[in-house]
Amino acid sequence: MYDLIDECGKDLEKLGYAITKLDRYGLSFGTLTIEDEEEAQEYGMKIGDYFILNAPKLYDFGVDCQAYITDILAKKLGAFLKDLKIRRKDKVLIIGLGNPDIMADRLGKEVFDNITIDALSKSNNIFKFCPNIYFSTGIETVDLVEMLVKCMYIDYCIIIDSLTTNELTRLGTSFQITTTGMTPGSGVLRFNRAIDSVSTGVPCISIGVPFMVFANDLKQDSPPDLILSPKDVRNNVEIASFIIASAINEVLK
Repeated sequence: MYDLIDECGKDLEKLGYAITKLDRYGLSFGTLTIEDEEEAQEYGMKIGDYFILNAPKLYDFGVDCQAYITDILAKKLGAFLKDLKIRRKDKVLIIGLGNPDIMADRLGKEVFDNITIDALSKSNNIFKFCPNIYFSTGIETVDLVEMLVKCMYIDYCIIIDSLTTNELTRLGTSFQITTTGMTPGSGVLRFNRAIDSVSTGVPCISIGVPFMVFANDLKQDSPPDLILSPKDVRNNVEIASFIIASAINEVLK
């Protein structure tokens, strides 16, 4: 199973996917649109828009680089919201997925902690939710999200989670935004129901960064269920989550 769009093992150039290099910090990005069910079936993806920003030297630079990436992500997120006809006053539910007890899977919780809301204001339209994992709650996350969306009249969701990658060099350095929602646990082969526009009835945007890689993707005789993460994973997750939360806060302020 893959989480990053350009690790699907398919020739995405046929769909117009290409990497564009930026002139700062070694950054590059790619965009992709899956337009119909035929393309979705062929490429193993859902219909929707995909954006990926690669920042291989993110942790070699300081706050200026982080601010630059934040600005790029905020502009892309804002563009996706505009395409989906989301209005500034619409109610958003920000969902931090993952296992908060495992640092490599804690991205959702870290972003959750850094999202700014004005809970005491009657005009507050930003709500956030960190559901933990099924093995801790016994409740499917999608069921909880469906309930909140329905009961609180949520207009759209933004979902954040750690992803998996096939390459060590991409751990903590690729930021992916899609309009297709997210399936909790899919990157580690736990196929739950998807949190998407079909299950919730509202647009769902997902944001993720890979912090895990299967050992057998690097060495074939490794145990199939052994998952690796960066040695500086705590610092990396904190930086990536602050970038994502800052981008969201910027768009929603």
